[in-house]
Amino acid sequence: MPLVVVSFPKERWRKVNVSKFLKKFKSVPASKIVEVPEEELDRVVEILRRNKCEVQIVEPVKDDIEIKILKDLLKKIEAVRLGIAEPKELEKFAVEVIEKFSLKNLSDEVAEIIHDCIDFSENPIISELNEMEKRVKELLKKLL
Repeated sequence: MPLVVVSFPKERWRKVNVSKFLKKFKSVPASKIVEVPEEELDRVVEILRRNKCEVQIVEPVKDDIEIKILKDLLKKIEAVRLGIAEPKELEKFAVEVIEKFSLKNLSDEVAEIIHDCIDFSENPIISELNEMEKRVKELLKKLL
């Protein structure tokens, strides 16, 4: 069952209304909610559990996931453009995204761009890379 982290609004009357609304759902006790970079997650969870803490990992909302995917993809595209990375890196990235999130859990626009990464790696044409970069930037603007 998904967890929803809620921050109450500042206005007291709204806070009371939201609080009343949420009473019908089971409350999950939490001492602290923190954002942990993915590369540090395993270590942080291990330390917390070793110290007898209960830990629940909450997945970010779909838009947050897509924003992260697009930002990471933009870095990969720039690396390919600069010759730091090979076009196959885009395919590898796309496969990792598909394995982790599945295309059906992503918006059509993001899923299409992920497919384009695979296509580009098989036939690397700079104009296609430019177009993909442009679409990623436009989509990021829309989501942010």
